[in-house]
Amino acid sequence: MANHDDHAVEALPPTPGERATGFIKRNDVARTIGLFVAYTAIFIILGKYFYPKWMPTIMSKEMKSAETIMIWFTYISAPIAGIVLSVATNSFLNAHRGDTPPPDGPAIRTNGPIVVLWTVGSLLFTIVAIVWGLLEVNSQAVAAANDAKSAITVEVTGSQWLWTFNYPAQGIETHDLNLPVGVPVIFDVKSADVNHSFWPVQLGIKVDANAQVTTVIHTTPTMVGAIEVKCAELCGLYHAYMETNGAVMSKTDFNAWVTAQGGHTA
Repeated sequence: MANHDDHAVEALPPTPGERATGFIKRNDVARTIGLFVAYTAIFIILGKYFYPKWMPTIMSKEMKSAETIMIWFTYISAPIAGIVLSVATNSFLNAHRGDTPPPDGPAIRTNGPIVVLWTVGSLLFTIVAIVWGLLEVNSQAVAAANDAKSAITVEVTGSQWLWTFNYPAQGIETHDLNLPVGVPVIFDVKSADVNHSFWPVQLGIKVDANAQVTTVIHTTPTMVGAIEVKCAELCGLYHAYMETNGAVMSKTDFNAWVTAQGGHTA
């Protein structure tokens, strides 16, 4: 009969809870978690306090919407950036080690919880982006339709390398974009040669200027001040210099400007 050691204890496999606790206590995992929290916090702070200050002056409803989207998408994507950067940083910090690496962990494709978490997180982020975008586009379309009767029309023509603005109702044509505050504006945008992109920065809108089709975009200026108009489509040698200035003015100042240009006010 075989002898049995009364003090021998059979080794039992670790429970799921013990495996999880042991995994989290690993130095590299703990460091990665700490970096993840730090990176996520940094991006949230940037989105809340710094990004709004770095953006152009908000001078329209559309620019305000763009700022809101930028801030909230920063919040939403902060954990994703945190995960990627924390893993990358931890890998970089361990790159100098010359000892034998530990055994590979379970492959992600066979790690059920990781696959589910990553898939659900990506799906939710995609749904939020799509729904938010559709609602914003629909909101702007409804606003454009409601404001159509009271809006002024500006015909925008891009050419190498100059912007030209025609105000049909006022009977003037200029190379400076001036608009009255609080009045909806409809831009009919086209190109006289190659493709350009009409971008009045502080108004928060941008649309392509094509040679054989007119594109339309709508905005409502909400603040008096200077604006910059740039081309956002590479259009040739002097693309970087295809810009002009303008302003959002009080209605009185706008009418005075129109009169000074030889036009007529409504």
